[in-house]
Amino acid sequence: MIWARAEGCRVWDADGREYLDLSGGFGVAALGHRNPRVMSAISSAPVAHALGDLADAAVTAELRQSLPWPSKLGVTGADAVEIALRTALLATGKSGIVAFDDAYHGTGLLALAATGFERFREPFTAWLPGPVHRRPYGADPGPLPADTCCVIAEPVQGRAGARVPPGDWLETLRRRCDEAGALLIVDAIYAGLGRIGELWPGEHVADVICVGKALGGGLPLSAALFVRGDLASVWDLGPEDVLTHTHVGNPLACAAALVVLDEVPRLLERVGVAGRRFEEEGWRGAGLLRARVGDSQAAERNGVIVIPAGDGSLISATPPFTITDEELDEAFSRLAR
Repeated sequence: MIWARAEGCRVWDADGREYLDLSGGFGVAALGHRNPRVMSAISSAPVAHALGDLADAAVTAELRQSLPWPSKLGVTGADAVEIALRTALLATGKSGIVAFDDAYHGTGLLALAATGFERFREPFTAWLPGPVHRRPYGADPGPLPADTCCVIAEPVQGRAGARVPPGDWLETLRRRCDEAGALLIVDAIYAGLGRIGELWPGEHVADVICVGKALGGGLPLSAALFVRGDLASVWDLGPEDVLTHTHVGNPLACAAALVVLDEVPRLLERVGVAGRRFEEEGWRGAGLLRARVGDSQAAERNGVIVIPAGDGSLISATPPFTITDEELDEAFSRLAR
């Protein structure tokens, strides 16, 4: 399907057919497609592109100040994960990564090594870094291997099908990291910025939180947030940034992100209400990160956009936080056909 137009929670294809979008563009459109405030911020930005790590636009500097901890910005979610993992290597001098079954952290080679989906890893096995020590999601990993620089975990697994761990699991990981002198990285790229009802999932235990997807309001932007603030200094490796991109801190994306940071806190209550509607309809997960058994192609034929999840037998819903009760009724009715 080719998207010709998108607005709010609705998408139109090239033939003019309308769909309800329960994917939110992979969770990116937390404020809805073409949110008016986001579009205004983008269109009125006085700088469209600066010089990445060499020179911030004013709006990029404002975003850095608006984030709750020191940060290193990226373009994609995988960038934020790469930054976080490399931070752990620089901070500890160790290279082992503890990651979890069914985890999804991105497709850059280092992020891919930590990802738990074999179908993504297998074609590139010969090039994947490591070592990676894989453990069951939601379980106590036990004492960490001696070479562990970090544990990386999703607060709710998105791509695996909205899997929610026990409530004290992140605290258990924090304790294991403290025992081993390792960092705890919380990959909240999918779950963060309100998706599960919290702005910064894991903030009470994490050393680094990765955010992306919704952060740019529809434009590519991510960040590794150094909750343990001294970690930012491990990147002081000389006059040149050794991990950067041409589009780091893109001013248009940063202008949109300032809108997201302002709007999302006011929508957290709505996330809870809409999430309970999904739960009543048999969807597992938390907040507006949901999954259930289903067929994404059948849903599309009925005018609803969802994403395949898990082993392909599940469908995932990550709709805009602005979705109305009437739109939920309409989507659930279409899915029941």
